[in-house]
Amino acid sequence: MSQFIGRWAGSAEVFDGYGRFLGNGADYRQVQTMADGRIRIDVSFVGPFKHSGHYFIQPQDDHRLYEGPANIGYAETLSDSLVDANAYWPALGLSQRFFLILVGDNLQLSLAHMTRGEHLLYAVVGQNDRVPDGDAPAQPTVVSGTHYDLQDDPAAGRPVIWLHRPGQWRGELTALDENRRPLGQFAYSQTIAAASLLELQTAGGAFDAAARRAAFITNGWQAWATADSDVVGSYSLSGGRALSGHFYYRESRLRCWRREVATLDGTRKAVVEYWYHGGQRVGVQFGVLEFGE
Repeated sequence: MSQFIGRWAGSAEVFDGYGRFLGNGADYRQVQTMADGRIRIDVSFVGPFKHSGHYFIQPQDDHRLYEGPANIGYAETLSDSLVDANAYWPALGLSQRFFLILVGDNLQLSLAHMTRGEHLLYAVVGQNDRVPDGDAPAQPTVVSGTHYDLQDDPAAGRPVIWLHRPGQWRGELTALDENRRPLGQFAYSQTIAAASLLELQTAGGAFDAAARRAAFITNGWQAWATADSDVVGSYSLSGGRALSGHFYYRESRLRCWRREVATLDGTRKAVVEYWYHGGQRVGVQFGVLEFGE
C-alpha cells in the first residue's frame, strides 16, 4: 500500500457505454496514512461528470475496505502494485468496477466502468503521474480535439486503435490461484494481424499456455469472434486504448474475463485476467506488456 502514498495527477479519458469519446477529466488524488492506520484518499475529478470528496480505506491482508463517505466497497489486493475493486459512489449514484495498477514507481493506469444498475454510463480510462512533494502537477498529455468531432472516431483522435495494431505485445504475467496464492511469473504474448478479419494469437500464461488463435469481426467499438476460432467471445473498446470482454477457451473449457489499458503513447499496456471454470474462479493473472512491430 505504501507505493500508492502521495499525490497523483492526470487527465483521464471518459467514454460512454458505447465507447464514444465524451471528454477528458482532470483527475487529482492525494493519498495519506492516518494515525489509526487507515488510508485517506482525497479525490477531485472534473470532466463529463464531476465529483470531489474523500474516503477512507481500511487495509487488510489481502483486501481493502472502502469505508466512505465518498466511496464504499471492497477491493482485492492482488499484489503490491494492483488493486481490483467493486464499489459505490453515493454522490453520483454509480456503481464501479475498477482496477488500478502501478507501472514502475511513478505511473498509474486504471480502468473504471461506472454503471447504474447494469447500464454502463461511463468508462474512465486513467493515466496518473506521481507529483513530487512541493511540485505543482505537470500539464497532462491530451489528444487535441472536440467531443463533437471525436465522438464518432473509435480511435478518439489517435492515428490507429492502439489495441488493434499489427504487431506483438510481450511480457510476463504474475499468476495467483483460486485462493490468491502465488503461482509464479509466466511469459505471455499476444500477436495481432490485420487482414479481412482481425486475428489474435495468444500464447503463454498460467492457465492455458498453448498458442490459441481467434479471428474477430470488429467495427472499432466492439469485436466478436468467429465460430471457427480456438477462443470465442467478444469485447468492447474505449477509444482504442482500453477493452473489456469475456472469452471461452474451447480446448481447456475455461472462461476468461480480460481487461486491458494502454498508455497514452501506446507503448505499454496493463492486462488483468480472471479465469473461471463455469462460475468458479480458478485464478487470476496480470502484468504489463510492451508493444513491438
